[in-house]
Formats: sequence, C-alpha cells, structure tokens
Amino acid sequence: MQVIHLSDTHLGYREFQKIDPKTGINQREQDVYDAFERVADRILQLEPDLVLHAGDLFDSVRPTNRAVNMATAQFSRLSRANIPTVLIAGNHDTPKIATTGTITQSLDALPSIEAVTSDSGSNQRGYRKIPVDRALVHAVSDAPTEEELAGWISSLEPDDNYQWNILVLHAGVRSLAQEIFSGEFNEHHVDKDLLDRGQFDYIALGHYHKRMEIKLSSTTIAYYSGATERFSFNESEYSPGFLRLGFSEEGITCTEELVQTRDFIRLEPIDCKSLTAREIQARIENALPERDERAKSLLSLKLTRINPGTYSVLAEEYLDDLRDRMLETNFQIYTPDEVEMNKVSLHFSDLRTEFADFINNRASVDQDIDVEDLISTGQNFLGEAMGEEDKT
Repeated sequence: MQVIHLSDTHLGYREFQKIDPKTGINQREQDVYDAFERVADRILQLEPDLVLHAGDLFDSVRPTNRAVNMATAQFSRLSRANIPTVLIAGNHDTPKIATTGTITQSLDALPSIEAVTSDSGSNQRGYRKIPVDRALVHAVSDAPTEEELAGWISSLEPDDNYQWNILVLHAGVRSLAQEIFSGEFNEHHVDKDLLDRGQFDYIALGHYHKRMEIKLSSTTIAYYSGATERFSFNESEYSPGFLRLGFSEEGITCTEELVQTRDFIRLEPIDCKSLTAREIQARIENALPERDERAKSLLSLKLTRINPGTYSVLAEEYLDDLRDRMLETNFQIYTPDEVEMNKVSLHFSDLRTEFADFINNRASVDQDIDVEDLISTGQNFLGEAMGEEDKT
C-alpha cells in the first residue's frame, strides 16, 4: 500500500511587495500555489492508494478566493483520479470561535475527499474513522482548545480488524517546543507520551515545517512531513516536499519527495573586523552561487563588527545592487559594539510569532502574570486586527 503524507501548504500566504509578472499577484503567494500544484502533479504520477494532508491547507481562517480556488482545483484533480484523500484542519484553518466555521469543510463534498474539521455542523465533528483498503485512518482535526484536542487523542482506540491503523494529527509535540520555536496563533501542543502508547502503526503529523521523525519508544512510526514551501528566512535550510510511505508485511518505509521551489540562500555570518569594503564584497561573492543561479532568489546575510564607514561604502557600491538582483534580501548589519544600525532591512516572521517570541525571550513580564494566557490574548487581538479571527 502506497501512502502520501503532506501538510502545511498554507495556500494564500503572501510576503514582501514583489508582484509576479505573469499573474499580477504577490510573488510569494504565487510561489506557494506553484509548489502545491507541483505536489498534485507528482501525486497523480505516483498514483498512491491514499493521500494524507495533516493540516494548515490554508494560511488563514479566511483565505482569499484565489486560495480557495487553488485548493478546490487541485483536490478536484485527485478526486477525478479516484485517489482517497484525507484532509484535517490545522490551527491556521481553525477559528478560535467555533461558530465561525471553516472553508476547509467544503472540500468534504468532493468524491474521494474526506475533510475533517471541528465545525459543529460537520460530519463526525473533530474526529472521523476512515477505512481505506486494509488501513483505518483516524483523522483528528485541530480543536478549539488544547484540552479538547488531548481528550480526543486519549480516547482513540485502534481497530484490530485492519492491518494498519494510522493517526493524522496537527499539533506540536511539547518536548520539541524549545528545539523548534513556532509561537503561532492558536497553536496546540500535545505530550509525547500521548502519542507513545503503541496504538498506531503510523502517525502523520502536521504543524512543524521541518521534515523529521519523532522518536518513540513504542513500535509506532511518527513523522512530520514538513511544509511544501519555505515561509521565512528561518526556514531557509528546510527542504520543501512531502513523504511517500510504503506499507507492507515487512513494515513501513519512508521516502522523501522534494518539491522544486524558489532558492533561499543563507550565507554564513561574516566577521568584518579589519576587512575593507572590497574584501567583504569578495567574501560575499565567493560564497554566492553563479550569477544566473542567484537571480530572483531570497538572500539572508549577516555582517558583524563592521565599521559604519565601511558599511556605507559597501552599501553604496555593492549591497544596493545585490538587493536589486534578488527577489528579497534579509541583511543584518552589526557595528563593533553589536548595535544594530538603523539602515538595516530586517525580515520578520508574522506578527503573532514575533509577539510570542518577544514575550518569551525579551519582555520583562511580572511573575504574577500567566505568560501563556498573555500570549494567547495578544495573538487573538492581532488576529482580529489582521482580519483572520472574529472579535470576541
């Protein structure tokens, strides 16, 4: 049995001000659509027995018409090919207020597509058992609260009438929270012990954009498939794609399938102490790929201990031209005193992530204040301001 595991497609995501010359829409938004279409192309080539999408199909609970049209078009292709597909809602797809509902549920109307959400009016709200050949898929949607999600998971029971029991889940694993910071709006975490009970043969996870295996003490195999695109400079070293799984009498095999996406170039930091502008430029050029390979890429560059006068010359003679040749640049420039210069053009993650990072790592919060509640409240207000959440 061949199974495809993907997640975190984030349709509708947009960033920077560059416009795609062919479509006239935000270039990074188009990049995300292109990656998703390539995934669908590859799935149709592979003709799997089952496709699992582990959440965050959309980047927002209120995706644009373009994002909805793209999702419908690609899932319709899988539907017409009669490929059984199970999709769960992730935290980006799920509103904080249950009465808002999700657009993801509409995909449930397509033949061969099972879209599982926590909508009160949906089929088997929040959890659905879906038989596919010799496998039983336990699809658990993101829930309005972390406690409700943990309750759903703890109540699951495998069915011995099937050769393989597969859990599909969108959540962070609490033991990895410090290792992989996300700090996203409305995200949930579960304890590793909740997954490590030997109930399932495979756990298809979504939420973290880095493809990785979760080591469990039981015989259960658990993977994050990773995202199909990169969504920040912090993810520049990730490899966009998905997992191709083989289920057989001998066990379960996992093969990485990569997706062609726009290049992210992240250079090693350069210590500029005692270097001239020409010497710094030479080091950057030597670290960059060939000129025709770097066109319209995204570049992250960090220069430390650079003299302000040297930086002024470097920016005028080289860095401005480098910006023009890239789709976007993230230049971090530090003086010898490690003071960030005002001329720096910094890249930030989304506002909700930056807010959580600020509270967790830089803010002075009174001990009497519940930090998690403060972050949740602040992210709710930011969600309202950005039109991604109902006002409470």
